[in-house]
Amino acid sequence: MQERARVSSMDLKAHMNNLRKNPKFTEEILKLVESDLQDGLTIEETEMYTSKRFDYAQMKVYSACLRNGYPEDVRECITRDGLTGEQMAVALEFYEKGVPLKTVAEVTENSSHTAFMMKKLFQSIVSKVQAAGEAVQAQDDYAKDLLEQIKSVVEKIEFQEKRYDALNEKLKELQTAGQDAKIQNNLLNQLAEKDSMLEKQQDELNEARGTIARLRNEMDAIRKERDRLEKRTEEMEKEAATKGSNTVTEPEVAVADKKEEAKSMVQAEVKQEVPVIPSFPGVGYNVAVLDGNGKVVSFMPVERMERKRERSTMSAIFSRLAFKKKIDIVKLVAEKDLEPKQLVQIRSAIEKGLSEDQLLVLINNQIPAEQMEEIINIAVYENKQKQEV
Repeated sequence: MQERARVSSMDLKAHMNNLRKNPKFTEEILKLVESDLQDGLTIEETEMYTSKRFDYAQMKVYSACLRNGYPEDVRECITRDGLTGEQMAVALEFYEKGVPLKTVAEVTENSSHTAFMMKKLFQSIVSKVQAAGEAVQAQDDYAKDLLEQIKSVVEKIEFQEKRYDALNEKLKELQTAGQDAKIQNNLLNQLAEKDSMLEKQQDELNEARGTIARLRNEMDAIRKERDRLEKRTEEMEKEAATKGSNTVTEPEVAVADKKEEAKSMVQAEVKQEVPVIPSFPGVGYNVAVLDGNGKVVSFMPVERMERKRERSTMSAIFSRLAFKKKIDIVKLVAEKDLEPKQLVQIRSAIEKGLSEDQLLVLINNQIPAEQMEEIINIAVYENKQKQEV
């Protein structure tokens, strides 16, 4: 029931004073209104029954409907016009006992029924309602039993379904476990193959490392031996050069016409002093080992580029036999008053590498330009032959 705001004591007192001025309202009615206002009904709600032509009994039933918070249609049905206070009280009593409002309305429509008759009708209706309720209750009990049985069957079915699902899951797990075992075996086999391959590669790597270390040691030994041989070769070359320079005692020649004779003599001496060195297969250079008297006792192979000692010795000897004073070719040509064609041939002779002696022959003998060209070609050929010797 909705809680109502209580009327203030001042408003209550003023409203009750107004009601007392009306002779219609007896002391019972005034007490009923005052009690309703004190219990929470509003002045407007009490006016719903005080404004009607109700006596105290009718107002009391209407007040009870308001206090219980019944809606307007219920109030109108119970306090229908034409009903006495006793009839209204009977209708309210059986409505509160559970008689449907529609049934209450059917009974209260006939106002000719006395309160006693209405009570009998309501009691029969209540009996029928109770009998129907018991039948419904019995049906409800049967329905409940049936529902319980159905529920039990459903629970058993669900239990069986759960067991079936669990069995299926177990079978799936076993199947998956079998597949996993097969996959695991395959992986283990692949892993074993990989391990074997890695071990093989590791062995090959270790062997390669050992070979590299051995080759590195051999290369270091060869490098040390090569350095030692090169050092020994340089020492022997210095000794041989010193010995060769000591054997050449010819004085320097200043005359050009004796140069060829000296050259042939030196070549003869060098050929006598330089022994024939035997060649060894796979060795590019052989060095003669001499004793204290300058005799060859053995030969040592050295991996070096071949050097022609004979030619280097000849060059050293010819450098000693050269003129100390270099001839001024330009001055000599200017003094001889040569023709332009002769000068061209002289320049050609210089470009082709003729010696100073050969140039002096061309300049001093006043040879014609045409003959100079042929003489220059002969000199070039001669120089080439000498170099090859």
